Amino acid sequence: MYDIIEEADTMLDLKFVRENLELVKQNLDNRHTKGDLDTFVAAYDERKQLIQKVEELKALRNSVTEEISQLKRNKENADDKIAEMKRVGDEISELDGRIREVEESLRNAALMLPNMCDASVPVGADEDENVEQRKWGEPRQFDFEPKAHWDIGEDLDFLDFNRAVKMSGARFTVYKGLGARLERALINFMVDLHVDKQGYTEMMTPYMVTRETLTGTGQLPKFAEDMYHVENTEYFLIPTAEVTLTNYHSGEISSEDELPKYYTAFTACFRAEAGSAG
Repeated sequence: MYDIIEEADTMLDLKFVRENLELVKQNLDNRHTKGDLDTFVAAYDERKQLIQKVEELKALRNSVTEEISQLKRNKENADDKIAEMKRVGDEISELDGRIREVEESLRNAALMLPNMCDASVPVGADEDENVEQRKWGEPRQFDFEPKAHWDIGEDLDFLDFNRAVKMSGARFTVYKGLGARLERALINFMVDLHVDKQGYTEMMTPYMVTRETLTGTGQLPKFAEDMYHVENTEYFLIPTAEVTLTNYHSGEISSEDELPKYYTAFTACFRAEAGSAG
């Protein structure tokens, strides 16, 4: 709800937050997340006051400018009013600069606010209190101690962790032989399923995107520490195909008869998942 895309939509959302602070605070608490509401409120109110002041000064300038024109037509001296309007113009420029600073602060604060939860979503202390909505089938029961998939992969010579660590460090692996073919087959199976059976259009998208793109889908600034940033550029490696697919029509308006649109893609996923178990 708070992604900054279009100015009109943005101001509507910011107004909602300002007028429903207790509701927003409760949402932050329920979602166990942080949001700087104090900064948001201060920036929102200051922006409103600054804009009002600028509009008053512009109205004054327009009025006095008309007076100056009339004085000149009457061949009367208008130097004092001209000097006064120069001071007003300087003040307007200064206030416009401050408005830009305040809007940046407001934007950053708004981007850290999560979407509101639906009223039907139960509130829990942690993942152990998640409510099961539905399930399909029953977990398979084994008459032996099952192995982890990484152990099976090494036993069958499908996965090679040791040489991956040599090349890339911890948390990497090399798929080899039938393991590589299995991975490729699973990719093809899922993409073909979406395309042939479910009506999706397959896409092949860039692996690098701009800061604006990641902001549009909510990864930035919230997950900045999880992003891989390309040094000396404004490019980031994508954490998932969601980023490119949801931005594919950014800045466009689709007619109702064009909707819905279904896209699918296989991409590598670059994210550090800092602070998590990986």
